[in-house]
Amino acid sequence: MNKIIAVLLFFCPGLYAAAQEAGRHIAQDTGYYQRYSHKLTLGPLLVKKNSVYAIRSKDGALPLRYSTNSPTRLGLSIGYDWLTVSGSVGLGTLDPDYKKEKGKTKAANFQMAINGKYVLGDLHFQVNKGFYLRGRPDPPLAPGAYYTRPDIQTQIFGVTIRKILKGDRFSIKAPFVYDSWQLRSAGSFLIGGEFIYGNAKGDSAFVPALLQPLFPNAPVNYMRYMMFGPTAGYAHTFVIKKHLFATGVVSVNGDAAQTVEKTVAGAQQTRWYFSPNLSLRGAFGYNTEKWELVASVISNRFFIGSNEKDANYQNYSDQFRLAYLRRIPAGKTIPTVVNWGRRAINTLGFGWLLD
Repeated sequence: MNKIIAVLLFFCPGLYAAAQEAGRHIAQDTGYYQRYSHKLTLGPLLVKKNSVYAIRSKDGALPLRYSTNSPTRLGLSIGYDWLTVSGSVGLGTLDPDYKKEKGKTKAANFQMAINGKYVLGDLHFQVNKGFYLRGRPDPPLAPGAYYTRPDIQTQIFGVTIRKILKGDRFSIKAPFVYDSWQLRSAGSFLIGGEFIYGNAKGDSAFVPALLQPLFPNAPVNYMRYMMFGPTAGYAHTFVIKKHLFATGVVSVNGDAAQTVEKTVAGAQQTRWYFSPNLSLRGAFGYNTEKWELVASVISNRFFIGSNEKDANYQNYSDQFRLAYLRRIPAGKTIPTVVNWGRRAINTLGFGWLLD
């Protein structure tokens, strides 16, 4: 992680500026939002995660969208001050989008969001194996209802950090951490940077044999990519009569990128290029001093070049949430443990992430 932060600080002047602000106190304008950091936020939530690995051809051929097959999960969220944890169980076939015929996905996904007063960050750690093809080409590629690829595996590792320039009036915590209440409409520009490493591999070519004439990168069965560069964006929350709110966050990453591709025959090619990636957040809900009901979505989209200029890849993930949270007294044990963690993080010099 230290190496990743060092790369970001070197290549991303916006992130360097954010780090330079570490430790500086930003006064909160309580006329715009209230924070309840000493309350326990507790409540149920529904979570749906989806990851897609797509292969596109610029000549208009059918895009191949390989998707994970994971059910909606029902869980519980518990938060106090800077720490929020959640646990969930899959609903299986109760989710109409989840079908056993789509194959089994093995996933090890750890996506941590840092939602601070003046920092918005994403830590990416995703490993998915087992995909099915969304959409049904004509003629069909398999005798069953879905074309499945249990051999395809994708990985994404990295970090994206943005500085919130107007953290005194705009709260990213209200729609996504649930410990704050945005009382008036407000927004902020964002600056920062990111570093992303990812790869995809299969036992055979990603493109099915029947469709290979349509894709110039058809023989590829392994690719990896690296991206780094600055980020700029904007976030805004619209508030109606203090309680009803809608939040939108858009950030664009201007990354330098490298792609390495290998074919089933063992040939290898490498290409450097420019990649404008995209990160989106949205939320809609109702907020009060004691409780909050909110639906939200977080989407990260990486646009990956191929060595064949008439083709490209996409690797993106979407997370949908519906949550109902109550803010209640925290007692003594939880504040003691969380405050100990805050002191330890402050000692390491990263306390500015927790404000």
